[in-house]
This record gives sequence, structure tokens and C-alpha cells, in this order.
Amino acid sequence: VTVLGTGVSATRSTPLSLSVIPVTSGAPALAQSTGATETTTATSLAATFPNPTTAGNLLVLSASVYTGATNHITSITDSAGNTWTRVGAFIVASHNSDGEMWYSPNAASVTSVTVHLASAATVALGVQEFSGIAALSALDVSAGTANTSGAATTGPTAGTTANELAVGFVAGHANAEAMTATAPGYTVQAQRTSTGSVASVVTGYKVLSAGSSESFTATFGTAMYWAAGIAIFRAAN
Repeated sequence: VTVLGTGVSATRSTPLSLSVIPVTSGAPALAQSTGATETTTATSLAATFPNPTTAGNLLVLSASVYTGATNHITSITDSAGNTWTRVGAFIVASHNSDGEMWYSPNAASVTSVTVHLASAATVALGVQEFSGIAALSALDVSAGTANTSGAATTGPTAGTTANELAVGFVAGHANAEAMTATAPGYTVQAQRTSTGSVASVVTGYKVLSAGSSESFTATFGTAMYWAAGIAIFRAAN
């Protein structure tokens, strides 16, 4: 940097040190989670977060709906009026059960999230709040399926880059037994089980170290109706 004056001998130069600090985004991370269960059928079920969520974070809801084959979730609402998009609803025909995943990216701060149905059914749900996710085009890829057996799997889907976030769930129906998540590297949230016409859901997440093929899996002692889904979300730039 050189400063020039107007006098005959007013030229001075001084060396300066310049430090450039790059702006980086942290890897995706779980901020908090919540969930809800019920003891009887209803047309809605709400879950309340321990603390208000942070504006701009990603919200992901996974739900198990018993008698949901022809009674899918009609909408998700929250205390801030965010827009929710369904990743998928996974059923086996005539099994009267349903597993669904929904998400709201770049969400305004909320305190509660509510599932809505057209007809009364039993629901169990889990909701996670994640930081470090892209505000636009957050969802990269997804997969899911449903069946009857003693083990559940979403089927594979491939992340494309490092630092993406994989979120998976398994929903169980008509059986209250424990579902043990077996997908390697996933941090698992507690299973949530509604009584009566039993619906259960277990969820997990993983920050990918590289683009890779991912699936979320679980086992249980007795064969039952199940549904499973996985979604991979892009990290913030």
C-alpha cells in the first residue's frame, strides 16, 4: 500500500501483512430430536422439541402409521408454518401399514410439529433437527421399501459427495418388539412405540465421509410388517 502526497518529498511506502480467513461451513450435525406416541387412534399427533429449533436448519420427520395403506399422512404442519415435503411413503399392499419420511429445509424456528391423517389411525413418529444442510435443493437422493420379515432394509441409494447427511428409519407394525438398527456408522435415536394397534419407529443418521452407497437396516426377533426409508441431504456450501 503506497500513500502519495502532493508535496515535493511526501512519498512514503509501508509494508502490510494481509491474512485471509476462509469462510467454511461445519459438517452436518444433529441439533436435537423429539418424537411422539399415542395409546389410541387419532387424526393428528404432535411432537414438541425440547428447545425452539434454529432458523435455517433442516427438519426431518419419520413416521409409522398402522392402518395406513389407504390412509397416508395428508400433511405435516408446524408452529412456524414451514413447508414440508414427503420423501416417500412405503407400504405392502393389504398389509394396512405405512412408513413415511418428510422434510422441511431452511426452516423457520419451530417448537412443535404435527402429523395429520384423513382418518383416525395409530402413529408413532420421530423428528430431528440438523444444522449444516443446504438451504436450497437440500435433498440429493432417497430410497425405501416395505415387506414382511425379521429384518428390514431401505435398499441402497448412493450419496455423491463427502459431508452429505444420510437419515434413515424403520417402521414396525402390529408388534411392539424392539427393533435393533444394524446399519454401520449410524447414530440411532430411541425407538418410539405407540400402543393399541401397535406402530413403532426407529431412526438414525450418518455424516458421509465420501460419496458412498448407503442403506438403513434393522432386525427384530419375530417377523412383522415393516417399512423403511432413507434420504441423503446435501451439506451447506
